[in-house]
Amino acid sequence: MNLRKCYIENFGKLHEFTYEFQKGLNIINEANSWGKSTFATFIKAMFYGFDTSNKRAISENERKKYYPWQGGKFGGNLEFEINGKIYEIERFFGTKDKDDIFKLYDKTTNSESSDFSENIGEEIFKIDRQAYERSTYIPGQAISVEINDSLSAKLSNIVENENDINTSEDAINNIISVMKEYKKTGNKGRINEIEAIINSKRRELEYSQKNEEIIEARKKRIEEYKLEIKKYEEQKVRNQKKINEISEQENQKLKRELEIANEKLEAQKKIEKLQEENHKHMRFEVIISILIIIMGIILGILISKYLYSFCGAGVLLLIREITKFNKIKKRNNKRYEQISNTKVEITEEKITESKEELLKQNELIDRNISNLINQKSYDENEMNRLINTEESAEEIENEIENLEQDLEEMNHKYDILDKTQKYLLQAKQQFSSHYLQGMTQGFKKYLNLISKEKLETNIDIKLNVKVQEYGEKKDIEYLSTGYKDLIGICIRLALVEALFESEKPFIILDDPFVNLDKEKIEKAKQIVKELSTEYQVIYFACHECRALL
Repeated sequence: MNLRKCYIENFGKLHEFTYEFQKGLNIINEANSWGKSTFATFIKAMFYGFDTSNKRAISENERKKYYPWQGGKFGGNLEFEINGKIYEIERFFGTKDKDDIFKLYDKTTNSESSDFSENIGEEIFKIDRQAYERSTYIPGQAISVEINDSLSAKLSNIVENENDINTSEDAINNIISVMKEYKKTGNKGRINEIEAIINSKRRELEYSQKNEEIIEARKKRIEEYKLEIKKYEEQKVRNQKKINEISEQENQKLKRELEIANEKLEAQKKIEKLQEENHKHMRFEVIISILIIIMGIILGILISKYLYSFCGAGVLLLIREITKFNKIKKRNNKRYEQISNTKVEITEEKITESKEELLKQNELIDRNISNLINQKSYDENEMNRLINTEESAEEIENEIENLEQDLEEMNHKYDILDKTQKYLLQAKQQFSSHYLQGMTQGFKKYLNLISKEKLETNIDIKLNVKVQEYGEKKDIEYLSTGYKDLIGICIRLALVEALFESEKPFIILDDPFVNLDKEKIEKAKQIVKELSTEYQVIYFACHECRALL
């Protein structure tokens, strides 16, 4: 294929810029800061657009880096020829991917074409953006090549269209990503989490088994508390029965004493009544006796001395009444003394303890019962807490069993993924080794054309180059900048030769020989001239010594 011409409306510092390409060699010799890298990036952007980068650094975000300095529409068009047809790519870019506009025109009909999509670069070159940047686009810096699956597929000649680029690297990365879900550094990942949960559950099981022992011990103590409480309550009932009996006896005694007191009171009232009646009778009798004596004295004086005898009769009557009164009084006093001396005799049941002792015993029993109830309540609460908050040992054992089954399944899947990854890597290495021999031959061919020095080099399947000196393979980082660039240019040229056997692409050389010495630059320029006989070459340089004039 060949580029025909381009127009840049605005791209970086380039504004309303037009360029017509020639077949073969195109030399653009301009001073630094003219915009050579900007021009090269524009060509790349026409075929591949911009990388979907969200990085803030300008150096890592081409959309930001090449946004028009002077403003205006961001983009332009590029005309090219392929398979006998001429097309024009028109792309304009926004600040975001969704704002980009792509159109393709068939220049024969000047109408829009659907022969290629906005992924036109991958569809034409059969390689992705990164592979393009590592092959036909050779910059002045970072010339080394890092293989990717797109390059690997293209080199192995298995690509017919972009859908055939099944990236084994992505597959391996996806497998590694899934494996990391199972196992991560720092004892993380699902497997480690399950193992940690199992260990935690085993501790819970041990704790639960101990709790069950504690629960059983508390149940036993609670039953012992109940028995002790029952014994104390029975003792309290017996004591209360005795207290009631003593109280009943005391009540009976008090009742009998009250009855006797009432009897004494009644007897005393009767005696007092009798005494009062006797006093009345005696007073009457005494009065009569006194009257008889007085009458006898009066009659003896007035009538006859013989009538003094009435005085004697009165005295006798008085003596008889006094004697009688004394006898009755004596008899009543004796009766009163008999009633007063009456004792209460009640048949009592024999009780060894006193009522006060029994009451004190019951107070002590109440305190003991209260303590036992508190202890029982505490044990019941603790037992219920353990029962309600902890899973049973059986439930935890079931959980552990299920978790161990999950862990076994995860480990099995992890082993399968690990083996798959290893087999894929092995297959990828075997697959990549198909193109290694051709790449090695092409690399050494270009290296020998540019440099007279015979370097012993080795290329691995990732296109990493090592230089062998004194029997030891060393990275090219040990070499000078010029030698590193030399090796990078040779590997790129060998890669282009290996990638495109039939349809030849254009090659962009963005001043790649800046670090070569004068002798190697002349050899390199001669190689570029020879390349231009097979490829369209767009060569940028900023110094006459490197310009192909």
